[in-house]
Amino acid sequence: MKKMFIGWLVAGVLGATTAFGANNMEKMPMKIKVSFNHQEVIVRMQDNTAVRQFLQMLPAEFNFTDFAGEEKISQFPQPISLTNVPRGMIAEKGKMFIYAPWGNFGFFYKTHGKTVDTSLIELGEVESGIDHLSNMKTDFSARIEICENNPTQ
Repeated sequence: MKKMFIGWLVAGVLGATTAFGANNMEKMPMKIKVSFNHQEVIVRMQDNTAVRQFLQMLPAEFNFTDFAGEEKISQFPQPISLTNVPRGMIAEKGKMFIYAPWGNFGFFYKTHGKTVDTSLIELGEVESGIDHLSNMKTDFSARIEICENNPTQ
């Protein structure tokens, strides 16, 4: 009787997993919120070791400056290890990145290129609010935090 019950239990768990499917068992993407001047930018983050290190620093305040009329950049409060982090991305509008040679991060608010740049590491992609970044004409301070409604917290 005990063996039959365990068999039914295992079959039930396996059946439930199949019924829900693999997609329902996966983690939802982590999102962050960048807040400044009563504006918000929502970013869907990648899953890599650089992102995980960055998320451990949050919540935090960051000072941003404009660079080349195409990106807003800032410094990490502490260095991030780039060992085994995938490199290379196209500098497209809406991408959050690390510029490996300088060790800083930022957001492209204009597309900067059409080919893969191996000095860039993708951190995420802006889902909403990119225009708020491009409209900032001066340096600004922003609070970055993990979105409260992240299912993976």
